[in-house]
Amino acid sequence: MGKSKSIFSLFLLAINLVLASVLDSYLSLAQILKIHTFLFFLFFSTSIIQTRMSQNKKSLPALSLIINFLRIIGCVVFLLPHILNHKNPTEMNPKTYIYNFFLVYFFFLFVDVFFKWKKQEK
Repeated sequence: MGKSKSIFSLFLLAINLVLASVLDSYLSLAQILKIHTFLFFLFFSTSIIQTRMSQNKKSLPALSLIINFLRIIGCVVFLLPHILNHKNPTEMNPKTYIYNFFLVYFFFLFVDVFFKWKKQEK
């Protein structure tokens, strides 16, 4: 994960914090940081794995699909406590947490695809 992706992730975190406070989404700073930290390390680690696999002469398209499938499994495991505790009275709105997670996830995914596309153009 390059410097530009790291800067983007910090920019996305700032936008998420501002929107959460403006929209009164009941998400705490800790929850937002937890989401961004998880997604940053998820995309960072899979980026390293993909880079190492692409250096291999026998890289298969199926390996990229496996990595994306593992990303999905990791996200489901990360969200599982919020999915299962949907009736927890201490949490204001667990749907907001899940919606926020997927919104941030898709922004990370879009940027990941965009930077890979720009890299292939060069």
